[in-house]
Amino acid sequence: MLKNNPAILITGETNDSLLKPLTLKGFRVDVIPFIKTETRQTQQIQQTIHNIAQQEATVVFTSSNAVEALHHFIQAKKINWKIYCVGNSTKSLIENLFFNATIVAVADDAAQLAQQIITDKKNISEVYFFCGDKRRAELPLLLEQNNITVHEIEVYETTILEHKLSKHYDGILFFSPSAAYGFFKSNTINPETVLFAIGSTTAGEIKKFSKNTIITAGNPGKQDLIEKAIAYFNV
Repeated sequence: MLKNNPAILITGETNDSLLKPLTLKGFRVDVIPFIKTETRQTQQIQQTIHNIAQQEATVVFTSSNAVEALHHFIQAKKINWKIYCVGNSTKSLIENLFFNATIVAVADDAAQLAQQIITDKKNISEVYFFCGDKRRAELPLLLEQNNITVHEIEVYETTILEHKLSKHYDGILFFSPSAAYGFFKSNTINPETVLFAIGSTTAGEIKKFSKNTIITAGNPGKQDLIEKAIAYFNV
């Protein structure tokens, strides 16, 4: 394991509190986002969300981006929803932004979350899935195969950002499959570079482009992934 100030690339947006453990340990950190997300702010979406907010609905989030986008449209924090979500980061954001919403289950990826919803099927006939325009198909496909109606509401758009990098990194952190796709669309890496994935879906996307070592967060979340990088390099 490397011990001398490893160079780390983070391919998604983060904040100083998450970066601090890396910098305190002596990591050389670059943050270069390979995706940009923007809330879809249309009158139709606003009205749809307003209507759902009045219901005792079962709601699904597979990313924190969808939670943040939704918050643009809901002024009052009080919503009477039963929520299924992917990842601890998404769970924490829901808890911070809304109250009176019950988080029923948290899963490591969308497929696992779908299976949990199917397990609870006797109490669920339909769900509202807040997502982005590049959402993956696993969750709605599995639910619809099990006769659960999925109402998809695209609340944000994802744009791939291309950056051609010449610098060598000892480790690269990926927070989403789209960021992995964006990175490898323009870049190649050395065989010894270690790749860190926030979850199994992101790890699966990385495997399409690289045979390098991939380490996946035990609990999907940015903090957990950063802790994995620190532990790996044993700094």
